[in-house]
Amino acid sequence: MQNTLLLNSRSTVCLAVSCLLIVWITGCHHHDQEISFSPSCAPCQDFLQQIEYPDASCAGESDGMEFMTGPPMTVSNFEELEPWNLTVDQCVEMTLANSKVMNKLGGVVVSAPQAASTLYDQALVETNPFGSVEAALSAFDAQWNSSSFLNHTEQPFIGATEVFGSPKTDGANINMGLSKQTASGASFTMGSRTNYQRQKTYNPLFLPSRKNWTVEKTFEVRQPLLRNRGAQINRIAGPNATPGNYNGVLISRIRSDISLADFEASVRDLVRDVVNNYWLLYFGYRDLDTAILARNAARDTWANRKLRLDNGVGRPDDEAQARQQYYRFDQLAQTALVGIPQGRPGVLGAERELRRLMGLPVYDGQVIRPITEPITAPVAFNWEDSQIQTLGRRVEVRRQKWQVRQRELELIAAKQLYRWRFDLLGNYNFKGWSPYQWMGAPGTAPGNPSSAYYELMNNHLADWNLGFEVSGALGNRQGHLAIRNAELNLTRERALLKEQQRQLLHDLSSAFSEVDRAFEAMRVSFNQRVAVQAELEPKKKRVEEGQDQVFFLLDAQQRAATAESDVHRSISDYNRALMQYAFTTGSLLSRYNIYLTEGPWSEEAQCQAEINASRWNSGKMNTEWLDTCPVSYGPYEQLMPGPAAISTDEPSPVTDPELPLLLEEGKD
Repeated sequence: MQNTLLLNSRSTVCLAVSCLLIVWITGCHHHDQEISFSPSCAPCQDFLQQIEYPDASCAGESDGMEFMTGPPMTVSNFEELEPWNLTVDQCVEMTLANSKVMNKLGGVVVSAPQAASTLYDQALVETNPFGSVEAALSAFDAQWNSSSFLNHTEQPFIGATEVFGSPKTDGANINMGLSKQTASGASFTMGSRTNYQRQKTYNPLFLPSRKNWTVEKTFEVRQPLLRNRGAQINRIAGPNATPGNYNGVLISRIRSDISLADFEASVRDLVRDVVNNYWLLYFGYRDLDTAILARNAARDTWANRKLRLDNGVGRPDDEAQARQQYYRFDQLAQTALVGIPQGRPGVLGAERELRRLMGLPVYDGQVIRPITEPITAPVAFNWEDSQIQTLGRRVEVRRQKWQVRQRELELIAAKQLYRWRFDLLGNYNFKGWSPYQWMGAPGTAPGNPSSAYYELMNNHLADWNLGFEVSGALGNRQGHLAIRNAELNLTRERALLKEQQRQLLHDLSSAFSEVDRAFEAMRVSFNQRVAVQAELEPKKKRVEEGQDQVFFLLDAQQRAATAESDVHRSISDYNRALMQYAFTTGSLLSRYNIYLTEGPWSEEAQCQAEINASRWNSGKMNTEWLDTCPVSYGPYEQLMPGPAAISTDEPSPVTDPELPLLLEEGKD
């Protein structure tokens, strides 16, 4: 009966513990009111439909208050602004100094901020923990691992549990290991394991307590003989790579170079946009001056017609025509100042866009005014040199060549990883065991043997293994697919490179022709302005003397304003054409003395480079997979000799018999 009560008590305790565990796992929460999902629950709907905003007070975030300025430039306050004279070189310099984000035309940073290029992009690539060069090198870092555990176990002893109790075991495990992967594919592992166990019972007669110490040192070497063998595959794809997954040091370095090319292209595009808007602003000012001069001339003509009409010697229609001409030129002046939406930017639009590209505030009480004298002399280029420069200095070509090099390395890696794994494996274990102590010398008294470490150092117990491991897929479909995919990728990138080069030569032809066309248009507009001015003065004199109708004078004034505007537009187009030619040939950055350089090295890095320099001996280079040709002969100095046909000198103006006339007409 006593045993029965004991079993019931245990059952009750077990049931209570089980209920508590169920409540703890599932959770228990009391709701004071019933939850309703009725559509009429207005407060719940308002809460769910409310738009949340991030906390603007978080550290590192900007609320944009530092960019707020006074009212922008308008027609009303334009005359009150102080002119800020800047050259095109100063604009480019200020742009590069202020631009952490490479702005583009249209404000893409607002609609697609992740697509914008910034000053931090290359640093992000270099510090990427998964795809950078340092991340690829980390696969060869020595790896340390260790663990320490204490344990206690109790086991039932059938038939003697109620009398003597359960046997108990106390133990400790200490494991340490160091592994290293080499560039040749070999891996080395060293390990240490210490194990302590003590078994004790409450029956020392039949089951006496026992303890023992075990110390083990392990050394293992694995050398691939087929797959992953050699420095080439490990530097391309990385150790333990699989087909189609290549993240070695060489691949990561190429990706870094591609990122540098993208950054260079962003800087170049930014400089092009700044220079282009500079000359648009130049034309906006000249066009505004032309419209104001034409408006003043029309106002004088209108005043003369009004005076004649008031004196009874003029005609009403002549006064109306002169008044109409005045208001038309006044409208043209307003348009030249403000601009046309989706059309001519005007002075305010071009100045605003230039400020945005330069990273300047919207309003600072000044208005930018270009002071660089435009080029009006004819410039001749050598077509053969231009083609060589375009194919050798364009960053797009250099970037695509890096893509081709990456695909070539991937094809080499795919062929290497197609092989089966055939590894030579060997390990050697030192063991030491003692039932008394872990460390210490053997005692002199009987029954006191040596320690576990003493047995280990004397190599009384040792194990070793030496053999081969072979593994691979029968048929190896994945390897076949990886090779075929790599071949197709390489073929595609080479085809893109050829098409890219062909397209760039077409663009060069267009830029080459545009320079010649813009110069001819400038020459024609100069001569047209001279002819219109020769017509305007005699007509004005005859109208003032009453010998001719005012209609002919108003028509001549209109054509004179158009010819003057065409002259300045052609000058702006010619300078923009020269800029576009430099952009097409890849010499735009060098034209403004812009170079990308690496930051200064630390003293520790320089000392380490001097130490490691002695390890590299000049010898025959393996050219089976390494292309020794330089990637490009761009504006950045290469450490390899380039073809002598490439000339980086800027083209010099050539003489032209009509040049004195052009310069004389372009003095104002």
